Amino acid sequence: MRKILGLLALMIGLLVAVAASSAHFAYFEAERNVHIQIVPDDNELIDLTPLQPYAYITGKGMLVVELSKNNTEFKRLVKEGFDPGEGVSPNSTYVFEEVFGVSNDLWEQTPICMEISYSGDGGILFFEGDYVPGQTVGSDHLKVTIMPGDVARIGMILDSTNMNAGESITGQLHFYAVAGECK
Repeated sequence: MRKILGLLALMIGLLVAVAASSAHFAYFEAERNVHIQIVPDDNELIDLTPLQPYAYITGKGMLVVELSKNNTEFKRLVKEGFDPGEGVSPNSTYVFEEVFGVSNDLWEQTPICMEISYSGDGGILFFEGDYVPGQTVGSDHLKVTIMPGDVARIGMILDSTNMNAGESITGQLHFYAVAGECK
């Protein structure tokens, strides 16, 4: 009788093993912790770094481009003998090279496509690298491919055409990045 019970237990065990090996996985649920540190623009994996004194990182970690007396660096620059100016002239076009840098420290082997755009009052265009009169064309929606470990140096063209003294070019810069080269 013990042999029959043993043989029956072996057969049931084999049947369960065969049934389990042919089963399809349907569901899994688990709880895990996630910790994501919020860091200033100049310390993140896609790094935004001010390259000129009129671009700076705020105490809340955001990149700001400010050509006015409201620039937090204004007093320090004047004290050091640098004349940062108080703005731009009416009906003028200004070209500023290398205002801020965008780096790719996210993936070792993957380029990123960074889209930079502006929404607001007044004319702001972007370009990468050096400005060459008659050749460099600014864009209000710049796409730039940044290879791993590289920094794209972004310049700005400010156009105050049809603006009067006392008015402002005010708005938001928008940054959007995806893995891969720009198309």
